[in-house]
Formats: sequence, C-alpha cells, structure tokens
Amino acid sequence: MQNKDKINYNSLASIFRELLNKHKRVTIISHIRPDGDTISSALALYNTLKEEGITSELICKDSYLPIKYNFLSGFNRFKQEINYKDSLIVTLDCADLSRTGFDLSNKEIVNIDHHKSNTYFGTLNIVEIEVSTTVVLYKLLKDKFKITKEFAEAIYTGLLSDSQNFTTSLTTKDTLKIASELLDLGVDLQKVANRVNRYNSLSHTRALARAIDNMQLYFDGKVTIMSLSQDDIKATGAKYSDIDAIIDSAIALATVDIAILISKLEKNIKVSLRSKNADVSQIATTFGGGGHKNAAGFEVKEGKISDIKNKLLKEIKDYIWEEIEETEVVDLLNL
Repeated sequence: MQNKDKINYNSLASIFRELLNKHKRVTIISHIRPDGDTISSALALYNTLKEEGITSELICKDSYLPIKYNFLSGFNRFKQEINYKDSLIVTLDCADLSRTGFDLSNKEIVNIDHHKSNTYFGTLNIVEIEVSTTVVLYKLLKDKFKITKEFAEAIYTGLLSDSQNFTTSLTTKDTLKIASELLDLGVDLQKVANRVNRYNSLSHTRALARAIDNMQLYFDGKVTIMSLSQDDIKATGAKYSDIDAIIDSAIALATVDIAILISKLEKNIKVSLRSKNADVSQIATTFGGGGHKNAAGFEVKEGKISDIKNKLLKEIKDYIWEEIEETEVVDLLNL
C-alpha cells in the first residue's frame, strides 16, 4: 500500500490497528547508527503499545546507543536480535530496508518515516516529509491510541533532536503547535533540552577536540570540514554514538553555511553534512546518501579522507557556489 498523497491519519491509524490485531506481536526496529529521532520514535511506539496491552520488542542492530536518550522509558529494553517469529515489523526513520540492518524478506512491514528519499518498501507506508519521524508517529497515534506522558516525552525528544532545537527550515507553525500539545501532556521542557544538548560522554569531548584540531575552512569561510581518523577515534575511546553530534559545533561558526564531518570508522567512512541555508541533501545524494535540506549524510566503504574531502569540495563548488573561486584556508583566530 503506497501513501504518497495527502495523508489521512485517522484512516491509517485504523489500518495500523487492524495489522496489530492480526499479528498480536510487534517488532519495532530503529535504524543502524541510531540518532535521536529513530530512538525516540521507537520508544514512543513501544510505550504506547505497552499501554494498549500489545506485546512488542525493541530492536537496533547496533549495541552502542546514544546515552543522552537513556532517560526515556524503555531505553534499556533495546536488543540486537529479533526474537519474535511472524511478528508485525514496524520500522522507524528508515528510508530503505538496508537501514534496518536485517533481512526482512517476506515480512509484513509498517514503514513510518519522514525522508523524501523513502523507497516505500512497506506493506503500509506512512511517510510524510516532516521535521521528525516522531511527529509523523504522533499524528498517527494521537486520536486512536492511548497517549501517555512517556509517549509525549519521547515524541518531544525526537522532535527537538531532529529539528536541531527548532532551527532548521522544516520547523513550521504546525511543528510548534505539536510541541505545545506535547508540553500540555506533561513534558518537562528543560529536562529534555538539557539531556539532548548537555549530556555527552568524555569520549565525545575528546573526539570533538581532535575534530576541531583537524578543522579547515574553505570558500571564504563558508564551508568547514572536520575529520576523524581511525587513530583519533581509537585514542579517544569514542563510539559512533559519541561522534554523531560533533558536527553541530562546526555549523555554529559565524561564517559557516555548510559543515562537514568525515569519520573513518572500522568498516566504512561516514560523512555527515549540516547547513544553515544550502540544501546539503543534494550533495549527499550525489554520493549515494540522502537526508534533508539542512541535515544529510552518506557512507563509503573505503578510501582516503583527503580524497573524499576533495570530491566534496568539487561538488560544493559545482552545485552550491559555482561562482565562488576556492580561497586559502581561513585562520580560525582571525574570524
């Protein structure tokens, strides 16, 4: 079933309820290398199903989850393997099946997401280009399911995280209205904001220092690229969940419109992109990735950081600022 037109959430909620009744048990899957949106939406659904008396399991292929979200109810229930047979699969924040890390062939799947690159792989697809998957989930469940404070807290957490504190272009009047509704349900705004923004590991801080040391600026300071080698990551003891938010420090620089973090992990190289105005999803798509206008990314299996950096600079010059000639690296101290 493809739902690419205007979404009738009440109708979809009824269909979702029918699928839940059919399968009895549910497997909730967050994507690999999880972020706040996929973790929060999974926990929001888990708590709602629990309230409804529906048995479910929480799955994420990766064992290292961002610790800043461990205050959410059910966080310690995540596991790495699917145990239920013939359960209804619900994927959250996954643009395609590869993001789950599992072979889900011949499974009935509910695909809940907000990426414009979504491949509509589910039996039921609930995909809307929203600020977060948690917002899509909120619209789906709010009128037809039992809503609790734990559900609202998880939804608000994902919304705050994925909108980068309500700073991206996807933050709309409707987004803020939903945020207000969640606060009315008892969400502690200050508590969530502190956990999302001020709860990092020591490994994160050490990796951030290395990334800043490696920072370079291009195009009159409008683009910054940070990098982390395998040696950097090993020396700091950082896990993927520790380096995910490092790029936020780069996009905060006054002159920067595009920030890039290149991280050489054990099995691949991860590239994260952020912007204030430019559409970085264009760049990510060129390299086989995707995302949103202000936040995107891609992965490559092998290569040198320097080579990837040069290819990125060429793409930026060709597609974002054709008219700008590449300049010397700007001295951070003179900004």
